[in-house]
Amino acid sequence: MKPVLSVFFVCALAFCACKKQNEWLDAKRQITDNVPETLKDFQAILDNSIIMNAGYPTLGLLGADNYYFPDAAVQVINAMDRNSYLWNKDIFGVEASIEYNTAYNIIASANVVLEGVAAIDIATDKLAEYNNVKGQALFFRSMLFSELAAVFCKHYNASTAANDLGICIRTKSDVHHLEPRSSIEQTYKLIIDDLKLAASLLPVTAVYKTRPCKSAAFALLARTYLQMGSYTNAKSFSDSALTYSARLLDFNDEIISITKPYRFPDFKLENPEIVFYATGYPHAGIAPSASFNRSFVDSLLFQSYDDNDLRKTYFFATDNVGRAKYRGGYTGNDLIFDGIGINEVFLIRAECNARMNNIVSATDDLNKLLKNRYKKGAYTDFVATDGDVALVKILEERRKELPFTGQIRWQDLRRLNKEPRFARVLKRLYNGTLYEIQPNDKRYIYPFPQNEIDLAGIQQNER
Repeated sequence: MKPVLSVFFVCALAFCACKKQNEWLDAKRQITDNVPETLKDFQAILDNSIIMNAGYPTLGLLGADNYYFPDAAVQVINAMDRNSYLWNKDIFGVEASIEYNTAYNIIASANVVLEGVAAIDIATDKLAEYNNVKGQALFFRSMLFSELAAVFCKHYNASTAANDLGICIRTKSDVHHLEPRSSIEQTYKLIIDDLKLAASLLPVTAVYKTRPCKSAAFALLARTYLQMGSYTNAKSFSDSALTYSARLLDFNDEIISITKPYRFPDFKLENPEIVFYATGYPHAGIAPSASFNRSFVDSLLFQSYDDNDLRKTYFFATDNVGRAKYRGGYTGNDLIFDGIGINEVFLIRAECNARMNNIVSATDDLNKLLKNRYKKGAYTDFVATDGDVALVKILEERRKELPFTGQIRWQDLRRLNKEPRFARVLKRLYNGTLYEIQPNDKRYIYPFPQNEIDLAGIQQNER
């Protein structure tokens, strides 16, 4: 086996440290004696969900405004969580970032697959399988690049993107190959180009929701263009995603239950809204874990839900003094959902239509979503005659629909801070001291872990 691949897979196994979930990796414990060379081998790499679908970055959500810690909790959480919560200049200290390393581990796996399939001579009868494997690898790489960009580089600005520093866009599997930081323009170009190619290669339906499908690629393109402020493109790719998958989960359905610890069905069961399943790195402020989570939901956010809105019941639980804790996510367990759901796509399209003054289309999508969230017969359609009024309502519902999904709230704060009417000053009160972060503050960009600076020699972000 090539030395680089040997190093990579040994590192991957050390990171995993628990039972593999696919036969190929189970059978090849002596990694140095084997090299992946068939489509089946490369699919097995992508199907290792412990590596490819877990531990996605959620650092951004720690800095967002949907939760708060009591003083006693701030004193006992780990230093990285505390630094993120209080928007301190230093986040990691001398520690490495598990999320940063995990993201590039997934990217490295995708690069191994992309390099491997490029060397295969494909028979005509294997072309669909080949395209599927290649499309999956492109999607995974793009997904993690976009998650890293949301934390470690400035928000996309078309007028400065060519000069603003982005992330290290590693496209080689060689773990010894160091990449300098790209520009933000280069970062987003690679994400978009790879996703467009992935969308053309992926099947309409994936065998497992841990594998991306065509609608997932279109949905991630819509999310990416929304973050870039390209609303025409975001709407177009939302249309494409919803062409292939548009079924919403009715919150009146019996598969959701208040008697379940985490309310929603496990992803292995049928939640029609999930088009790609992944989990985020659990932190004490944002994971729905009953035993691990030490935070409470922002009181104004919790109070914004109507009593007939089932999200208030299924997303949250209240303690004996009425404080809300986050409990229900689309993982159906104690982990954060960091995948892609059709509910997000409906909200992207609604927002884009509102911004383009397509008011009827915008409110139609919003009403379709909310009818599936309220108690049967309790919802009254929202009607607007002004695009700005519709936009305000859609953004409010977007926050209520996706409060702890991936890093979406953090991404939204960053992009909406560019619009004075939506910009927010965030505040925390801890131990009698008020902490604030102003719109467009440098602290909306996380610093790179010091070990990455030392090893790769990349330029640190200013804080």
